Amino acid sequence: MFKWLRHRAMDRELTEILDEHARVRGDAQAIRDFLLQVLADNRDGVEKFSDEALERAAEIIEQVGPGAFYWMTDIAAQMVVLSEATLRGFSTNVSVELGASADADSIVDLVVRLP
Repeated sequence: MFKWLRHRAMDRELTEILDEHARVRGDAQAIRDFLLQVLADNRDGVEKFSDEALERAAEIIEQVGPGAFYWMTDIAAQMVVLSEATLRGFSTNVSVELGASADADSIVDLVVRLP
């Protein structure tokens, strides 16, 4: 009987771990998609800080919490460091992997790797 209960508890823990991973991956996907949408809007000349963009940002923050804001800021900081390194003539993992023809979307895809 105890063996059965132990297996049941392990199954429940594994299910919780997998569910948490799926939730984190979904949150990361939402943030990455939002970043890509902001890039596309900027490229297409869409109004900055539109009601739709602010509403979507609020939904993400509501869903993910303050971690979303922190993560997006961290991504922006990483991209600034990459830009600074490039301007100073240093190669980075991004320049090595993507080459000189990299665009903003491919850089976000590389920097924001989903868990």
